[in-house]
Amino acid sequence: MRNAPGDSLMRANKRNTEIGLWIAVKVTDRNGRVISRQRRRRSHSYVQGWNWAICAQFLGQSTPSPALGPVKNTAGSNVNLRTCGSPFRCNAGAGTTSIGIRVGTDNTPVAIADYALKAPIAQGTGPGQMEHQAQTFTWIGVVGNVCSFQTERVIVNNSGAQINVREAAIYMTVFYPTAGTEICACRDLISQDVPDGGSVTVTYTIRIVA
Repeated sequence: MRNAPGDSLMRANKRNTEIGLWIAVKVTDRNGRVISRQRRRRSHSYVQGWNWAICAQFLGQSTPSPALGPVKNTAGSNVNLRTCGSPFRCNAGAGTTSIGIRVGTDNTPVAIADYALKAPIAQGTGPGQMEHQAQTFTWIGVVGNVCSFQTERVIVNNSGAQINVREAAIYMTVFYPTAGTEICACRDLISQDVPDGGSVTVTYTIRIVA
């Protein structure tokens, strides 16, 4: 049975008003020419660390009782979270990999219990490494009944060979009882081959709809 007139428009409007997380990816060669692009699509890949961090801030307690956790940080250690003055920090500077957008080479399906990239790409110019540029932000804006902001990171391949990027994530700072730690907020599968001298740009959009 054929779709009724207007069905496509209704579906498009529904997609445009969905609330949540979105991801877009592009790859450029050493001359800056775009050679591959995944246009913005819905990310269904928040993982449990995100909601643990949200809950900690909602509670607003430095010593929640019972303990809020445990949840694994990006190092795989179990921690109990608490509220803090700098939650969700992911404004990574150049070369920083403890927070911010990261990429990796593993294509294992996303699971709610994921706490880090399966095979994160290290910072550097050696074999299998990439250079992480400073993370940037497009500040919050309101258009109609949609409020959103974007965060983006360019990651450059100067390793001497192609690197097959298969996963992306956001790492962010949260707090547990005595210090800061890092959690993985989301993990997404992507499929981008980055040539030597080229780069991959990962853009996340977070938006809400009234």
